[in-house]
Amino acid sequence: MTDPAERATDAVDHDLIEIERWFVGRGVPHFVERKTDGSILDAWTRALPLLVVAYLLLGFNALDLYEWSLAENLAAAALVVVMLAAAWAISNRLRGVATFARPTDIDPPELALFVLGPPLPVLLFGQVEDAIENVVVALVLLAVIYLWSAYGVGPLLKWASRRGAQQLSSLGSLVARALPLLLLFNTFLFINAEVWELAGTLYGLPYLVVIFTFFGLGATFALSRVPSVIRDVNTFASWDDVRAHLDDTPAAHLAVPDSDAHPTDPLRIRQRLNIGLVVLFGQALQITLVTLALTVFFVGFGFFSVTEPTALAWTRLDDINVLVSTGLGGRTLILSEALLRVSIFLGAFSGMYFTVVLTTDDTYRSEFSDDVGPEIREALAVRSAYRIARGTFDAAPHQHTTTASDNGVA
Repeated sequence: MTDPAERATDAVDHDLIEIERWFVGRGVPHFVERKTDGSILDAWTRALPLLVVAYLLLGFNALDLYEWSLAENLAAAALVVVMLAAAWAISNRLRGVATFARPTDIDPPELALFVLGPPLPVLLFGQVEDAIENVVVALVLLAVIYLWSAYGVGPLLKWASRRGAQQLSSLGSLVARALPLLLLFNTFLFINAEVWELAGTLYGLPYLVVIFTFFGLGATFALSRVPSVIRDVNTFASWDDVRAHLDDTPAAHLAVPDSDAHPTDPLRIRQRLNIGLVVLFGQALQITLVTLALTVFFVGFGFFSVTEPTALAWTRLDDINVLVSTGLGGRTLILSEALLRVSIFLGAFSGMYFTVVLTTDDTYRSEFSDDVGPEIREALAVRSAYRIARGTFDAAPHQHTTTASDNGVA
């Protein structure tokens, strides 16, 4: 028969695993303190579907449909797929699992294959520069995929979409107050020749740097408000307060100290950053919607108001790339590349301005905190119970412990 103490230990271990999955699903994977390879806790293992898709895209990107023959392209594509399948099978056999079972662990050899596998067909056909470019792109993709998986960006996007829909009412009143001044100001900028000369003639990397500078400034301003949010939600009056937040969570059956002491559970830097991303993503969808709406407005306004001669005069170019041209009421309407560049430029600027308004409006900040704060506070309470169960909560008083269910909470 199984020893009762052993059964209790197994039950706690099961709860810990469920809590760790709950953390990942809530977009706070850095609350997990066990980094076990081959589990949901491992960033690379969670990212396996993304790695496979990215590997195939990189491999097929190595094909040359114009210079190579059909047979050469098919051979290169087959080589990419065969290398992936072979590595998959060999890795599984070395670990003693079924040949084509889903890999349970992603280690440096698999990551090396991701970087070096796709360029191999290119090297075989003597295109060294393309192979080097493919390796660089693969390394960049690895960094992006790791950040995406390690910080739970997928769950964060789902959470932000759900929260953004729930906050549309409060957002609408704020947009109604901020939009008139924003439209008035940016409309005058839109019909300014200097803006067209600047934004309409920017190409490539310099243009992207300017656009992402606006996004970076907006994100920086929004993140500057995060420390105060964390201080507010990470302060519990007592352990009874912590226990009250464990209802309907996997930590409901875990014991916490039966004490009136003030719980102290400081967050690590990565965990603070993780919460910062939760707060930021909570607003990001709304800001993105407003930015897209204003960008579309400028495109439509420019399509009906800015003619080709006007665009040429404002940009001081000899020729502009006209994407769409049509007639209406004896007037030629055009959709030009310069118009799109100016519209995106002003849309990004508007997004930055709206972010500032969003984070400084007292009414919206109060409603946002009331809506998002309880979920973050719940995650922090679960983290404290989780750390106590793992024996890593050094500040926990060594007193009698009770569970949420003992108090009729769960």
